[in-house]
Amino acid sequence: MSKTDLVALVFVAWTTSIWALTMTATSQRRGKRTFLERLCWARARVRARRRRAHLVRQIRDSSLAIRPDYPTLDYLEREDVLYQVSRRALGIKMIVPVLSAFSTGLVLAATIESTAWHVWRDALAVGALMTPILITGVIASLVSNQGMQRWTTEAVTATVRRAYEALLKPLEVKGKVPPAASPFNSPHVAAVQALEDFAIALERYALERALPDGRNPMPQVVVRFSAAAALVRELRDGVELDRLDGAKRALLGVERILKVLASGQLQDLAPGDASADELLHSHRERRAWRQQVLRGSAFTLCLGGIVFALASSAVGVALATAAAVAVVATWDKILRLSTGSDGNRPASS
Repeated sequence: MSKTDLVALVFVAWTTSIWALTMTATSQRRGKRTFLERLCWARARVRARRRRAHLVRQIRDSSLAIRPDYPTLDYLEREDVLYQVSRRALGIKMIVPVLSAFSTGLVLAATIESTAWHVWRDALAVGALMTPILITGVIASLVSNQGMQRWTTEAVTATVRRAYEALLKPLEVKGKVPPAASPFNSPHVAAVQALEDFAIALERYALERALPDGRNPMPQVVVRFSAAAALVRELRDGVELDRLDGAKRALLGVERILKVLASGQLQDLAPGDASADELLHSHRERRAWRQQVLRGSAFTLCLGGIVFALASSAVGVALATAAAVAVVATWDKILRLSTGSDGNRPASS
């Protein structure tokens, strides 16, 4: 097999794996199980039962916690199964594209290094090595966002359970000698971080469910979950300021939220109301910032291509890169108009 055939083979394998990854990206957003999720289902159920038993032992050993009722424990175990299955299936799906991206980059870099090009050869080899890896990383991040848009897996199992388990542990430090496990990290730090993750997850859920088509919001959903996120952040601040009484209040608050989530009566998630406009406005600002970063990256790549083409005296490549700049400029105008129209859109209907 010649070098050209090898390059063509690994490139086709890489592009095919990327195509399969993108084509199956939305399959994990549907209600039914995918093929990979079916393969991981039995193991996830066994592990969820073990995690439930471990959680019950933690609650029994804690002097602050009240053992949740069986519907709440069943709810946690059920959502734990969904979380593990979706995560494992997504991880298995990423294996082939990642390996093929590394293989493609290595083969392209080795092929360029074996040629008798000028001084830019090493730079081109590094670029050829990193390009498939970066492209695969970007596509994998987009696919993971598509695949993990399930409320239960993203917010309940991964964040509420983590916060609950962190609050069950003793948060006070005694004695003259710092603890050997993590002497530079106070025990309450894990609980504070877990509560912040839970608040962020509540806001993400509000945006995912309140913007079902990406544009038309459901204000009441945003209001309720924004209030819940604000409540969780108050509990987080209480743990930071008072590790004992604040931890007790936070544990009771998390237990109440768990019961509400298990019951399905989400209107009781948090007392009071919060502004839906602020969360939607911050969401639009983050989206506009991401678009600006993409525009800047595209212009930087095009500018680098022009500089390299001129330095190489490749007039054809320079003209092609100039055409790419024109295309990017056109898309820049389109994105600016899109961002402006989204910013002028009212937050509630």
